[in-house]
Amino acid sequence: MRTKRTQPFAVVIKFNLNLILQELIVTTRNRFKTVLTLAAVAMAVLVLPAAAVVIPAQLPDPDGKAPDTTKPVKVYILAGQSNMVGMGTIGGAKCRYTGIYLSVDPDAPKGPIGIGRSLYKIKTHGVYLSAEPGAAKGATDSIYKGPYDPDSNYDKLKPEKTVTVALGTVQGTLPAMSGDHTHVVRAYIDVPETGTYSLNPGYGDSTYNVMELDGREVYRKNVGEQAVQQKVDITGGTRYPIKITYFKGGSTAFFMSRLDLSGKGDLDTVTKKDKKFQNLVDDKGNWTTRNDVYYYEARIKFTGGPLTVPIPGAGTIGPELQFGHIMGTYHDEQVLLIKTAMGNRALGFDFRPPSSGRNAPDNKWESLEYKLMVEGVRKTLDNIKDIVPGYKGQGYEIAGFAWWQGHKDGFTPELITEYEQNLANLIKDVRAEFKAPKMLAVVATVGFGGHKMSGDYLHILKAQMAVGDPAKHPEFAGNVRSVDTRDFWREVDESPTEQGYHYNRNAETYLLVGDTLGRAMVDLIHGVEPKAGSAKKTARQKPVTQQVERGPADQKAAQAALKPIILDGMIPELIGRNRAALLSEANAEKAKRVSPFLRGTMYGLTEFYRQAGVNEYDWHAFGPDLKNTKWDYYSFEPQEKKPKDKAGARYRKVTYPEGMPNWFAVDFDAAKSGWKSGLPPFGQKGGKLEKLSDHCTALFCGCSITPRTLWAKEVLLVRRTFECPPFKEGYLYRIVAGGSAHVNAGEGYAIYINGRQLIEYPNGVGKRQGGQPRGAFIDKEFIKQFKGGKLTIAATSFLKYYHPRSGSIPPQGHFSLWLEEMKIPPLGRAESQ
Repeated sequence: MRTKRTQPFAVVIKFNLNLILQELIVTTRNRFKTVLTLAAVAMAVLVLPAAAVVIPAQLPDPDGKAPDTTKPVKVYILAGQSNMVGMGTIGGAKCRYTGIYLSVDPDAPKGPIGIGRSLYKIKTHGVYLSAEPGAAKGATDSIYKGPYDPDSNYDKLKPEKTVTVALGTVQGTLPAMSGDHTHVVRAYIDVPETGTYSLNPGYGDSTYNVMELDGREVYRKNVGEQAVQQKVDITGGTRYPIKITYFKGGSTAFFMSRLDLSGKGDLDTVTKKDKKFQNLVDDKGNWTTRNDVYYYEARIKFTGGPLTVPIPGAGTIGPELQFGHIMGTYHDEQVLLIKTAMGNRALGFDFRPPSSGRNAPDNKWESLEYKLMVEGVRKTLDNIKDIVPGYKGQGYEIAGFAWWQGHKDGFTPELITEYEQNLANLIKDVRAEFKAPKMLAVVATVGFGGHKMSGDYLHILKAQMAVGDPAKHPEFAGNVRSVDTRDFWREVDESPTEQGYHYNRNAETYLLVGDTLGRAMVDLIHGVEPKAGSAKKTARQKPVTQQVERGPADQKAAQAALKPIILDGMIPELIGRNRAALLSEANAEKAKRVSPFLRGTMYGLTEFYRQAGVNEYDWHAFGPDLKNTKWDYYSFEPQEKKPKDKAGARYRKVTYPEGMPNWFAVDFDAAKSGWKSGLPPFGQKGGKLEKLSDHCTALFCGCSITPRTLWAKEVLLVRRTFECPPFKEGYLYRIVAGGSAHVNAGEGYAIYINGRQLIEYPNGVGKRQGGQPRGAFIDKEFIKQFKGGKLTIAATSFLKYYHPRSGSIPPQGHFSLWLEEMKIPPLGRAESQ
């Protein structure tokens, strides 16, 4: 199959149909994909002339036969920037969503939603009155007289009344009737994707029901008991009958949870799960290796070897993998792929070809990448006997050049404008450089965003396509081909990561680009012209979704629609995933790592309740109003000096003024030691009572509030003794240190309770921190101090004089303290199991 062809889309072969059929029998290894591939080859011969066969869409496995070493090695140069370097993920892709939920409620917003640090996706599914195509949406509610009877066969009983209900709508309700009645709702459901799901019928009282899917019980929640759920495998696009028998009335809510949240778009998934590009995988699930195609990286790592996975010297794949398989399938000769690519490089600057002249002749970086590309190829060819195994001095032919680039030029208008001419010059100059005037060239366009691409990159794409257009560049007719890669774009949901400039690191994209470049190269070899409108449509292009602004009423409806999903789906999953950490926090265990930020896993849990409109577990003030009562305070310049024009935390061990070594002790007499009293916040900005921020609205911070007492010198000491009510069971408690809670704004501090240090945190709020309440949780070691009665809280902090971006700044600080409590959410056995 690696011999030359004479007809469009056909490769000439050296044996007849009988030999092909013999090959089919001999080489079939009880392997379904091999049978299909060879059968496709045989059928092609039946259709086409006896001497020709189509290169199948699914390439055959490498045949293991020794290549022909009597002919010159076919050399292909692959160049470009980071995507030609190769950014396709091989394995380990994870689902980007913490959870995927399906709801037909029209008020439930569809698409990604973020709660706390978690990202979820809400999708839709179908609910129909029948399994017939075109069936109306909805479900049939058969209402039977009398309370639920487990011994009754409701399928054989005649209902008192039958109505249509909107199953899956939270605001909808089962019809109310006088006296006891039993509701049995029947419908057909489908899902958009095959997977493993759990089904969640009802909300509130209506969660007490039993549900069957295709005759199998998948959910049961008896009154007064926990729910029992079964995982179910559902095939996408297939309608399944469901039946829900309610023990109580109420909401017609219904949602589904996707349980098999595997990653997508890595090479493992594309080949071994999705069963694409099966030429890369052998019978045992191992990566195949081509002994006729050799790869050498001549720009970054200078390594190579037979073409396989992973690419020698790389942990990712690029287009060279499938490109090499195409060329190896086609050629009898040995094939050498030389890749010389580097990320973040522009054609109009770094790769600037000699024919384009110099814009910046004194800049050593301009055209450097072009020179390194040429140098890398020359050095590789000079050492070809050491790079290509079995090389016998047969020589080589620079047969082709593949180019994939364009991202970096998109940042500079001048480079966008001249891109077409620069690319044309590049092809001509490479041919001249290697004295290969017949060298064929294939160009892959940029494809960022697929067919939703617009703006600068669309201009670059048009320039790249123009170079392959014989009407615009007749000198390239039949020897240069441009391929549009927009069809190969894969959205974030289908990919290992969100990195659009690297095509979300989707391995399928890189394979498709390599496949198309390879097939275009083979077409050029035989003078095959592309058919009009024959672009390969392989991607699932998605419509552009417009963001709809929601008013207060819409937001309230959306919150109501999501409430069952959050309370009965997301929260039980979150608790199960973080049970140990949540129980530790609920028991007020001392944290293993000291942190000034008062978030933790419990905070994340309460954020879910807030998103569902449940504010029962929010933090709120506890005890006397410490924000509006006077505190004793003292401010001084320490003996231990530290440069104020240098970066670094100001908090440090200092010598306290005479008579104040135990300033935090319960029996310390502040008035006798010359302390003053004042209202919080304590602070200053440039020596004045000015707020730190005009924009901060966070209640936990308060730095947009003008200080009421001047914090005059570097070190601040504050203390207050007051009557504190006892702590309550089932609650958590914390001390909040208000002010300076933002990036590069706050300084370190220490807090004491009844003379014992609760926390000492020497650092301020760093570059990648902030925007969170600071202070300390009151752990169980200190809870015994809060049994009611007198309580003394003391704290110290330092002014700030330096900002890493602004350098020296006028002194600034903002400080206050108060107590808060939070009711602990239920952490028992999740109701959805």
